[in-house]
This record gives sequence, structure tokens and C-alpha cells, in this order.
Amino acid sequence: MYDNLNEEQLPNFEQSNETSYGGDTTYNHLGRVAAQTRKSNALLIEPALEEVYHRFISDEEMTEDGRKNRIQRLKGEITQKKNLRIQSQSDLNSQQKFKEDKENIIEELEIERIKVKDGEPPALDYIPFVIGIFITILLTFYLFVFYSSSGYSAFYGIKQGSLGFINPNVFAEAKTKGGGVIALIVLFPVIFLGLGFLIHDALEKSKYGFITLLLLFTLITDSFIGYKISQGIHTNEFNAGITNEQWRFSMIYSDINFYLVLALGFVVYVIWGFLLHYVLNKNKEMQPDKAIELRLDNLTRKITERREELALIVAKINDLTAQIATIENEILGKEEDVNGYENGVNPVDIPRLKSSIGRFMSGWFSYTGMMFPRDANKRNQEAQEKQIIWLTRKLESLETDK
Repeated sequence: MYDNLNEEQLPNFEQSNETSYGGDTTYNHLGRVAAQTRKSNALLIEPALEEVYHRFISDEEMTEDGRKNRIQRLKGEITQKKNLRIQSQSDLNSQQKFKEDKENIIEELEIERIKVKDGEPPALDYIPFVIGIFITILLTFYLFVFYSSSGYSAFYGIKQGSLGFINPNVFAEAKTKGGGVIALIVLFPVIFLGLGFLIHDALEKSKYGFITLLLLFTLITDSFIGYKISQGIHTNEFNAGITNEQWRFSMIYSDINFYLVLALGFVVYVIWGFLLHYVLNKNKEMQPDKAIELRLDNLTRKITERREELALIVAKINDLTAQIATIENEILGKEEDVNGYENGVNPVDIPRLKSSIGRFMSGWFSYTGMMFPRDANKRNQEAQEKQIIWLTRKLESLETDK
């Protein structure tokens, strides 16, 4: 909106009330005045920056008390940095020790993997495998007898005085009924043994939904068998006059025989199924080639994990090393500042200088944006580039002076 104004109509920042040269307002004001004087021409900004720099150096001049306070503050900061360096060095030593330990572990694992590849016989623990086989075989015989007896009782009734699910004369009684009955009581347990093997196969393939269906089917079948046996036993007791109540379906919930069938049948069947899976898997793992393959896979996985851990440790070591180097540079810089103040020289406070230049540029940008709105972005970008070049050269010259 000021593009069409002539020079006399421009705001006169030099006549503003901001006449002091201390603090945030001063450098911002200097930026606006410099932009007004040079009509926001970026080619003329470097002399203005030099003026700001000399103003900054003049502002940094201190009284004797101020110098002593600055020295005391710097010494306190040096002490803090030295304590931080000690802590960082301690952390670095710990990480280096962790690194050595991790490298030793990886080396041992690599040597072990080489031995396995060269055909070193694996150390196998046969005791759990043998015990598992023994229990599985005994449970197989048990399930065969249990389901033969309980199946016969469920299909052909329960003889007076018999428990139903355990009938020691089941084969003798079946023999009197013919070959079909014998075949039934022999083949009926095979159904459950086959279901148990399917559990092993489903576990191999992680088909947990199918396993649930198998277990549900077995539970329902055992519940039917338990119901028939409980009903038969109660009927025998009623006929013998032991009880006066006729059988009702609701009695099943309080009949101990029903729960015994489930406990001695279904629960044992589940145990047998998972135990069979363990034995068959263990047998496969104990085959020489398979055992070597599994050991190699396990060692490779461990080596990979240890290498990942080692990489994290190395990254921490690098970070701590860089941190210590930075701290040492900061300590050296602050010690040089202390020496300068003690010898009557005012070292340039770089962060404060950058802050002052930033406030100056803020004033320059503010004036440019107000007076040259159409190309303010371009003018400010050019001024920013010139300022970066000037500040880089200035900091390099200060480093050279040290």
C-alpha cells in the first residue's frame, strides 16, 4: 500500500521513540532504520550488518563487577560440563565393555555353528523322549480298553453289578454275541485313536479351528456314552430296589458316573493326543539331519539377535563419543572465554551475536514487507542470503582471531 508514496511520505523510523540501544527493541529498530535508509536493497545490507556487529561489541563492554560475574558463571558452566564429560566417559566405558562381551558371544556362536556344519554329533536328551513313548503306549492301551468297555455298555446295556465304563468281561460277553460285536468293540476305540492322530496333524499345520472341532466332537460322543452308562446303572439300581426314583434326564447333572466317564475318557484322550504330538515331533527332531538343521537355524537366529544388539551398542558408543567431543569443545571454548575476561579481553558471545543479528533481520523484514509488499518475499530472501554469507565469514574470522 506504500508503493506509490514518495520519499517524504514514508514513515520516519529514525524519529521514533526507540532511541535506546539496549535490548530486543533496539536491534529490531536498527533493522527497520537500515532497511528504510537503503530502501530494502539487499546489496547494501552488509555495511548495515557491520554496524550492528560494532554496536553489539560496544553493548558487550562490561563493568568490573559484570566481568567477574561473567567469569564466575562460565566457571560454573565449565564444572557442569566436566561432570557431564565424566558421566559420559563412564557410560562410554560401560558400552565398550558390553561391546566386547557381545562380540565374544557372537564369536562363540559362530564357532559352534561351524562345528555343527562339520558334522559334530548333536547332544540330544533322550530321557524325555523315552518317557514320552512309554506313557503314550500305556495310554493307548488304556484308551483301547476304556472305549471298548464303555462302547459295549452304551450299545448293549449294562450288566447288573457292573460299573459300565469298566467291564472286565467285555470280550467274553462280546464273544457270546457273535463276531460282529467283537469287531465293534475292537474297532470302536480306533475312532478315538484316529481323532487323536488328527490332533497331531492339525497341530503341525496350526489348524486350531479344526482341533477345536475334533475336541468338541469327542466331548459330545463321550457325553452320550456317559449318559447311556449313567442311565443304565440307575435303571439297574431301580430294578434292584436300591432307589425308588425312575430315571430323569436332569439326574445326569448330579450323577458321578457321568463325570467319571468324561474324566477317565475325554480328559485322558486329550492328554494322550497332545502327548502323541510331542513324541512324534521329538522323534522327527532327533533324526540326525533334522537335528543339525534345527541347531543351525537356532544358532543363526541367536547370532542375528546378538548382531542386532551389537549394532545398537555400537550406535550408543558413536553417540557418546560424539557427545564427549562436543563437551570437550564447549569446555575449551568456555575456558578460552574465561582467560579472555581475566586478561581484559571481551570474547564474543556467539549465541548472543546470532540472536542480535536475528532481531536486526526481523526489523529489516518487517519494514520491507510493509513498504514493498509486491516483491517483499524476493527482497527478504535476497537479504537473508546475504546475511548468511556475512555471518559465516564473520564467525570464521572470529575463529581465526582465537
